[in-house]
Amino acid sequence: MALGARRGRVVCMVLREVLALGAAGLALGAPAALAMAKLARSFLYGLQPGDPGVMAAAIGTLVASALAAAVAPARRAALVDPASALREE
Repeated sequence: MALGARRGRVVCMVLREVLALGAAGLALGAPAALAMAKLARSFLYGLQPGDPGVMAAAIGTLVASALAAAVAPARRAALVDPASALREE
């Protein structure tokens, strides 16, 4: 913000970083979850390993929780006074 970024731009930057980390985690975790589901077949009552509905619900829940966790830091970053931040550093 000290270099001219608007508050909305700062919020978008923080949320973009969180979503990038979440996407990387999902890209690594989804294949691992599918592999483990085949091993844990006996624990899955009434579900097939790799059920698309369950996977979509899990991915949606993870994305929503990552966004919910990122809102507070994004707002806090947008509300920082640039002059005081530069003095602190």
